Amino acid sequence: MAGKVTLINSVLTALPIYLLSFFKIPQKVARKVISLQRNFLWGGDHDYKKISWVKWDTICLPKEFGGLGIKNINNFNAALLGRWIWDLSYNHNQLWVRIISSKYGGWAELINGRDRPWHSQWWKDLRKLVNQPDFSSIIQQMEWKVGDGTLINFWKDKWIGTDSNLEQQFNQLFLISR
Repeated sequence: MAGKVTLINSVLTALPIYLLSFFKIPQKVARKVISLQRNFLWGGDHDYKKISWVKWDTICLPKEFGGLGIKNINNFNAALLGRWIWDLSYNHNQLWVRIISSKYGGWAELINGRDRPWHSQWWKDLRKLVNQPDFSSIIQQMEWKVGDGTLINFWKDKWIGTDSNLEQQFNQLFLISR
C-alpha cells in the first residue's frame, strides 16, 4: 500500500503539475485523474472494481489527520494557481508582473474587474479563483502598504471594515470628484 501511495503522489499527481500551475483543471479531467488514482490504490481495473473501504476525502487528508497524504487534485490546482495570485500582489517589480499589469490592469482588475473577450483563459481562471468563497478568507488576511499610492485606488478599492468600495458608498461625492 505504501508503494502505491508513493507512486500516486510521484507519478499520477506530478505528471500534470505544469498544466495545473497555469490552468484550472476541468472537472471531467479531475474526475478521470481521481478515478485512475483510486483504481490504482485499491487494485481495480476495467473488468472489475475492488471495494474501497475508506472515503476518498479521507484518503486525501494529511497523514497527521488520518489520511494517506494523497493530494486532492482540485485543491492542489487551486494552490498552484493561487501562487500566481500571490506573486501578482507582492512582486510588483518583476518583469512578468509589470507585463501582466499593463495587459490586464493588475491586482485591481483581478479583484474588481470583469472578464473581457480578449482576456486569456489563464487570467479568467485566476479571476474565478479569486472570486471563490474559499479564497476570500485569504484576501481578507492580506495587508497592503500604501507606499506612494500607485497601487491603491482610493475610490475603487475596498477599505477595512467595508463590504463595498467608496465609489459605491458615496456615489454623489465620487461623481463630484471626477
